[in-house]
Amino acid sequence: MNSFQERVEMKKKSLTATEEKIIIQLQKHEKPFLLSMNELAMLSEVSEPSVVRLYKKLEYSSYQELKVALAQELAELKPSSLEAIDIMPEDNADVIFEKIGDQFFQAVSLTKEQMNLHSIELAIKKILKAKRLYFFGQGLSGTIAEDGAHKFMRLGGMVVSIKDPQYQAIYASHMNEQDMVIAISHSGETIDLINVIEMAQANGAFILVITSNQKSTLAELADCLLVTQAHETNRQSDAMVSRLIQLALMDTLYTRVASESGSLGKANINRSRLAVTRMKK
Repeated sequence: MNSFQERVEMKKKSLTATEEKIIIQLQKHEKPFLLSMNELAMLSEVSEPSVVRLYKKLEYSSYQELKVALAQELAELKPSSLEAIDIMPEDNADVIFEKIGDQFFQAVSLTKEQMNLHSIELAIKKILKAKRLYFFGQGLSGTIAEDGAHKFMRLGGMVVSIKDPQYQAIYASHMNEQDMVIAISHSGETIDLINVIEMAQANGAFILVITSNQKSTLAELADCLLVTQAHETNRQSDAMVSRLIQLALMDTLYTRVASESGSLGKANINRSRLAVTRMKK
């Protein structure tokens, strides 16, 4: 796959003056992958449609793909980048905020590089087919599970999030082939979760595992496995960046499922939105 600079060189003769202004900003900016399309357009003194025309001319499918490519290439040029974004005791809040953003964007790049599109499409197909959808997670991963259930319940159907291992075991004991479990675990080695997943699988449920450890016990149990990638730094709580990536992956699944749900899915989403709106002043 050609790098950003290689693509620029290949299209050099066809670049307009406006497009060259955008390229100059991308090349001179210290962290071009953090620029929103609006920010890049303002720095280049061009319109946002000009940015769209440029990334399409360079054969990127989206502005996000362009940013991820730039992040990957800069990471390769700067092997010590992990140290550069480590949070230090003397960092002020604004610096910490920026570094967390850098860590997140790097994790997006790493996860996309390892992303298995076949597994994602399989997960989407099974979610659409499932009669009952369960989100299992414990501790911090339980919060991710709750967030996922909150999204998917808008599409209608039976969607449940369970954090308590005993409740998980009870639900798992009654599952069958019409059920699907989305199990979330950073380590993939939470014993209680492994036990209930084994039970759910034995009863016929389809198991989707989201984890950062593809060699874990939970990953080996998966009928479908989605792996997130992130480098945690020395001065922050465990799985901070991994949690953000898992949320982003959950959003990706939901968006794809919603788009595949057709008019019925759209109607259910609107009905859910209206139900919540009625509770506001």
